[in-house]
Amino acid sequence: MLAQLSERGRLLDLETGMRGARLASYAAVAITLAVLGRWIGWLPLVFVAVLAVAYELLIRGRLENSEHPERLVAAGFVLNVLAIGLGAVVTGGPKSPLLPWLVMPIVSLAGRHDGRGVWTGTGFVVVVLALVTFTEPAVFAEEPARVLAVLPLVVSICLFSVAMMRAERRQRDASALDALTGLLNRRSLEDRFAELAEQARLSGDAVALLAIDVDHFKSINDTYGHARGDTVLHEIAAAIRAQLRSFELAYRVGGEEFLVVLPGVDVAQASDVGERLRAGLEALRPDGVAVTVSVGVSAGRGEGVRFERLYGEADDALYAAKRGGRNRVLTAEAAAKLTVAA
Repeated sequence: MLAQLSERGRLLDLETGMRGARLASYAAVAITLAVLGRWIGWLPLVFVAVLAVAYELLIRGRLENSEHPERLVAAGFVLNVLAIGLGAVVTGGPKSPLLPWLVMPIVSLAGRHDGRGVWTGTGFVVVVLALVTFTEPAVFAEEPARVLAVLPLVVSICLFSVAMMRAERRQRDASALDALTGLLNRRSLEDRFAELAEQARLSGDAVALLAIDVDHFKSINDTYGHARGDTVLHEIAAAIRAQLRSFELAYRVGGEEFLVVLPGVDVAQASDVGERLRAGLEALRPDGVAVTVSVGVSAGRGEGVRFERLYGEADDALYAAKRGGRNRVLTAEAAAKLTVAA
């Protein structure tokens, strides 16, 4: 569960950071297709427009509330490759000038997926390239150079992407602090929680978790821009840290998601801490922006202090709080009752 939490948060961080580059890429492709329209036709431009709208509405808009954002990201990659493949089919198949563009989506795989994911995506690109080629087998047989020249490009981009991804992860994992907020990061969470779980097992003490998510943060970025959104997150993190005791630790685990670990605290006490944080952040107005947060609470004692269970319960309670109207604190027990009642 710790690994899944880390991957989910990392993926959401990356998607937020890549949005500007992705939109600029769409614009560059659209401008190029508009210029080439008189020679290759207008259908490829239509494909790109549909792809951009589909990604923003069907994928990007659902990422932050998805329990499995990696599946949505993979679906976006497939859409991207298929759109380029269709564009190549209608502009000459194996002699299409768009064939090298099939390489572009591979770049986006690095950081979003592990090495196996990058190679799987690259394999899908090769399959689409083959399908485009065999729409006109006679043309390929007569002039195979255009297609064959793309293959080393595909392999090279894949290899370099995997190598850079691994180097970046090693560098990031070496740090215990989140660069934006100064809070502890997901890597340090794993080590610290293992210590607390062992202490609880020996002493019978309680440990509680608060899963905190900034409500409608996407609209803050859309309205004020990502730079101001980063300032808002920085101020929220500072406020959370200021309201905790020295042994109560706050972690940034995703784009706008935080996790507070409360050693020696039961669920009732944790709910009080969560309500204090919720009310304080609502009154804060970081960088002049009105914000609220939803909070999910869970707690265990002794042998029951297991991260997988506690985080799962806190996360479920958080999503129940969001479904219930946001800007509220909800315990795992209360969330379970709401689910049964529904």
